[in-house]
Amino acid sequence: MRTAQSLAVIATALLVGIAGSPAAGDIAYAGSGGSVYSILGIGDIRTTPGPRAQGMGYAGISLLSSQDINPLSPATWSAIDRTHLEASALYEGYNSSDVNASRYLARLDYYGAILAIPIAPSNGIVLVGGFLPFSNVDYDSYTKGSYQSSADTLEYSLHHTGTGGITRAMAGLSWHPLAGTSVGASFNYLFGTLTQSMTQTATSSDGAGGTIISDQTTSGVNFTFGIVYDGFGSIAEVLRPFSVGVVASTRANLHTTDQINYQYSAEADTSDQTLTRIGIPFSYGIGIAYRPSERWALAADYSAQPWRHMDFEGGAAYGIRNSSRFSIGAERAGVTAMRATWSEKVSYRVGTTYYQTYYSLGGENINEWTVTAGLGLPFSGESRLNIAAEFGTRGTTANGLVKDKIFRMTFSLNISDLWFVRAEEE
Repeated sequence: MRTAQSLAVIATALLVGIAGSPAAGDIAYAGSGGSVYSILGIGDIRTTPGPRAQGMGYAGISLLSSQDINPLSPATWSAIDRTHLEASALYEGYNSSDVNASRYLARLDYYGAILAIPIAPSNGIVLVGGFLPFSNVDYDSYTKGSYQSSADTLEYSLHHTGTGGITRAMAGLSWHPLAGTSVGASFNYLFGTLTQSMTQTATSSDGAGGTIISDQTTSGVNFTFGIVYDGFGSIAEVLRPFSVGVVASTRANLHTTDQINYQYSAEADTSDQTLTRIGIPFSYGIGIAYRPSERWALAADYSAQPWRHMDFEGGAAYGIRNSSRFSIGAERAGVTAMRATWSEKVSYRVGTTYYQTYYSLGGENINEWTVTAGLGLPFSGESRLNIAAEFGTRGTTANGLVKDKIFRMTFSLNISDLWFVRAEEE
């Protein structure tokens, strides 16, 4: 959240189309690989369920796995029986367009690292910690305006840029207290800096320009809880392949420090630091999975977050609505037998997701529809390279808004080894 007054002005300009550059005409475009919509709220919300779930359309709240770490659902960690270290990178490209033109920009960036250590595998006690992106701000756009006095009219262009985001540092535990029941919880520390700048340039030599840079440093905590039940076989044999899961995160109150720098041709100034607060609402999700065999899995998830309860010092956030996501996906896991060929050990994933983002502008709800695919490529023992690809669309060109065609590709290196295992005595 930037200052409420400047955000409302800039976002209103978005309603009538944000120009790519004065020379290029009215082009709406992203920054070095983000979306122009990240000007709102705390930027694009990152959903990081791990590469397996990403390839399956972001579904996986109810899927236990011994080989994959799902950061969004702590209960799913209870099946992990070996130490896993996973580091990820994200290639993200946006082809953003308005009614006049379009432009494609992309970036390759770090996408988190996470470590899972089984403490007592027989009891499902697994310690997990890491750093993951929570939100991303990345836009680079132009608008035009004019100032009319009693004597003259001054026309000018405004160059808006935004960078930064919020990171989630998390640490948690899973547990398998009863047959068929897994639970887990994590502590999340949210922190980061959101930077917004606006440069005003007069179109004639009679006017002077300047730049305003706003930095907002944030920090706060919340908690995530999850449960998975896969013991339906005790009720009826036909139900044995099914599992259900629930996950919820508490509200987070982010304490922020705001400071504005003014840089004009004749002078420069820096505002005093002000302390504010951003309220991030709670979230929840529910999932169901069907595993007819060890190699096949089908999953469907629904998650939601009432972002209308997001507040900035008690005030409502501009251009924000409640968000939700529906995901469905499938996986054909690779063979685990040591003598299997390399191609037999490859895992294949597909899925799709419909995401009602938390953006809403000019009466238009900004929704995203994505298809996904993924591979799990073994390279040494249980270590593997996971690749997940997504292609989707978001937004609309109606009412002067922006439509994004999105391409994402995630690369995750998952290194696995046995820790805390006592060697057998001869």
